[in-house]
Formats: sequence, C-alpha cells, structure tokens
Amino acid sequence: MEGNHMKGAKYILTAAVIAMSSVVMTGCFKPSKDAVVESKYYQSLKDERDKLSVQLKEEKKKTNSLNKKIKAIHATSGDQKIADYKSRVKDSRIIKVDFATNTIKNQSFAVTNIPVCKYVKKIVTGCNRMIGITPTDVEKRYKQSYSYALIDEDNTTFEFKVYGDSYIVFDEIPENVYAYNGASTVGDALIDAKEQKNYSNVAARIADAQIVVTDKKMKFNDTAIKVSKIIEKAKKLSGKDATLDIASWNEYRFYTSGTLTKILLGDRTVIGIEDKNGKQTFYQISDKQKKNLKKYMK
Repeated sequence: MEGNHMKGAKYILTAAVIAMSSVVMTGCFKPSKDAVVESKYYQSLKDERDKLSVQLKEEKKKTNSLNKKIKAIHATSGDQKIADYKSRVKDSRIIKVDFATNTIKNQSFAVTNIPVCKYVKKIVTGCNRMIGITPTDVEKRYKQSYSYALIDEDNTTFEFKVYGDSYIVFDEIPENVYAYNGASTVGDALIDAKEQKNYSNVAARIADAQIVVTDKKMKFNDTAIKVSKIIEKAKKLSGKDATLDIASWNEYRFYTSGTLTKILLGDRTVIGIEDKNGKQTFYQISDKQKKNLKKYMK
C-alpha cells in the first residue's frame, strides 16, 4: 500500500512540473507591468532615453539659435556689402553703361548719354533689399533678364541683373535680391524686343516709347504720350518745305523697345521726325503746340 502511495505522489509531482512548463512555454504566465518597470534593465534604458531626449532638445535649441545667428550674419554681411557697393558707385564717375538681355545672344547696347548713366547709377544707390525672396525665386519666375554694366572712368565695372520690372541681383552680392521701381525701363527701351510690335503711324510708336532722351534730360512714357498727341495733330509738309537745314535744331530721342525715333525742333513752328533708317519728315505745328513740346521736354 505504501509503495502505491509513493508512486501516486510521483505522478502528481510530475504532472505539476509538466503543467508549470506548459504555462511558461505557452506564454500564459506574464510578468506584471510593475515588475518590468522596476527592472534594472528597463530603468537603465528609460534613463538613457530620457537623457538622450533632453540632449536632443538642447541640440535643437542650439541649432535653431545658430541658424538665426547665421541668417543674421548673412543679413548683416549682405547689408554691409550693399552699403559699401553703393558708396563705391556713388563716388564713381560713370561714363558708360552696357545693356544686354539673356533672350538675345551676342547683342549689347552701349550708352554714354549722361542722363541715362545717372539714372542707372540711381538704380544702384536707391535700391532696397527684399526679404523673403531669393535669386533662385526671381530666376524661375522671370525667363527674361537684363544685364546692366556701369563703367567708370577708371574702367571699373559694376554689374547687375534686372528681373521683371524691379528686381535686382548684383554680381558681387549674389545671395540677395534688391528692388528699384522701374529698373527695367532703360533695358526695355534700348534693347530690341524679342517680338517687335507693328505701328500704324509714327505717333503710335512715339506713344509707346519707354524713355525720351536729350543730352541733358531723360524722361519717361508719360512725356512720350503727351508728345505723341502733338504729332497726331501735326500737318505733314511737302515740296521745298519738306527739306530743311536742321543743323542747329534740338534733338529729342524716343526709344521704343529698341527702336529710335528722333523729333527735331528749331525756331520755326515746324518739327522734323527722323525714323530708325534716318529718313526725315517735316510737320507744321501751332505756336501753342511748340510751347507745349518745349514744356514737356524741359
């Protein structure tokens, strides 16, 4: 009897061991959450992660601060560069300006006219920096650009590009964009347009002139429009009156997208108009029209 009892106890113990092994193997028995959290391994991982998280936040702050400082340095550097650049241009005697466009290769237009040189010089000294726009932005936005090169009496060259009506990027300060209202006006006037407009008469062409130039003055399209209205009402002369000595007459040059038209005015109430081919035509105007023409061009 005792032997059978011992044998039964062995069976029970063996079954218990098997049952426990089964629980462990099948995963039915899991350590508690508190036990995991309290484990040294988990705690060391958590401490390390928390420490790393703090370090990352600190590094991010440092990076943001550094980026701000870098931007500030660039801005200050750019501002100092343009200040120095403006000063150099202001102190220079500009004797010529070369104009070119990226849409017409191997073509440039050189101007020694003093009013034009002064105007382009004013573009440089009067421009302002644009924040939030990059040279890449304007290059992508505007397919056409003009190149202006100011040349002083020592042959020093100051070059910049003009995008759209007003945006400027200087060759010496390529990281910033500046602006001057009407910066493209001279380029529009002097450089041949890619597509030339056909005009029904000379008055219409004059009305579209971007600039009007004399040896002492440079005026803009509003003046050209006023003059065109005088031309519209002028009476064309013929016969011997159509050939006059204009050697002492004043000359007003109207530039329309690369095309030059000259208006000639002397002591008489007669004006001469010379087209781009040098052909001259004369018109009769009234005393009032002559006075107005002189006033517009004064």
